[in-house]
Amino acid sequence: MFITGLGTAVPQPRHTQLECWEAIRASSQYAALSSRSHAILRKVLTGNNGIETRHLALDPLSEAFDFTPDAMHARFKRVAPQIGTEAARRALVESGRKPEEIGALVVATCTGYLCPGLSSYIGEGLGLPRNAQLLDLVGLGCGAAVPALRTASALLGETENVLVICLEVCSAAMYLDDDPGVLISACLFGDGAAAVIGSRKPQPGVREVRMIRAESLHVPEAREKLRFEHRHGLLRNILAPDVPVLSAGFAADVLARADIAPAEITEWLFHSGGRDVLREIVKRIGLSEHAVRHSTEVLREYGNMSSPSCLFSLRRALDESAASGKWWLASFGAGFSSHGAILEVR
Repeated sequence: MFITGLGTAVPQPRHTQLECWEAIRASSQYAALSSRSHAILRKVLTGNNGIETRHLALDPLSEAFDFTPDAMHARFKRVAPQIGTEAARRALVESGRKPEEIGALVVATCTGYLCPGLSSYIGEGLGLPRNAQLLDLVGLGCGAAVPALRTASALLGETENVLVICLEVCSAAMYLDDDPGVLISACLFGDGAAAVIGSRKPQPGVREVRMIRAESLHVPEAREKLRFEHRHGLLRNILAPDVPVLSAGFAADVLARADIAPAEITEWLFHSGGRDVLREIVKRIGLSEHAVRHSTEVLREYGNMSSPSCLFSLRRALDESAASGKWWLASFGAGFSSHGAILEVR
């Protein structure tokens, strides 16, 4: 499968970590938290955690503290189609394809639920053909990008072009309680969407990017380390302290399954799960800090956007005219699941 177009989009409001700290400290919910929770929030939001800003569909930030299920769902329903459609339009422009040339749409998200799914809303907004296949992937969490691309590759047996969108409105799945995983999640995650046009043939005049192999690993015995649960009608993120070490180990395992030596890879594009995640990956695989610079910069500017994050890293590498060769695109998350794809770039 050739990646002929790639577009990204985020909500307009952009907030510094310090602004988020000040908003949380001024909220009525802050007083209900324990002193330990206060210390966690202060450390993550005012310390050096690799994140400087995040785009959140919150204007003003005080909207974040309406934790009712209806408010959360309304935010997802309002924002998700907007940023998904915007990212898709940018991908279409880059690919030179028109909406009527798209035979299938695959949308992956985990931060909200609609029925019919987001594919219906985004397909309508783009003006896709009424006979286009619309597929919604749910439950893949942060790791959705590579499985979604593999789905698109399979669909190319039936059509010339497939549109893939990974998007998350993480601000529709954040709240505060005294669980450290919930608190840290509220400090790390941001909103964003990435769209890819997968095609049978390359696009003339655009750098050739071809997915030539992909691998996946599922470790259900580690499921309780990283997943969503429902509580009081809200999505609650379970985030164990050893997730960075687990992420790095599973990422290395998937790389080994792909039967490619690290020395053969010219660019590394990891899911920007967090500063500690990237540090553990560097250590486990034996990379330099420079090797993960694209993911580090995405984390710094956007935070952890969940499923679209590694595609933002791909966008940055392409924009910076990174060296041609074999690139490694890796996503991992809930399940526990880990995925990787070799991209041949020339």
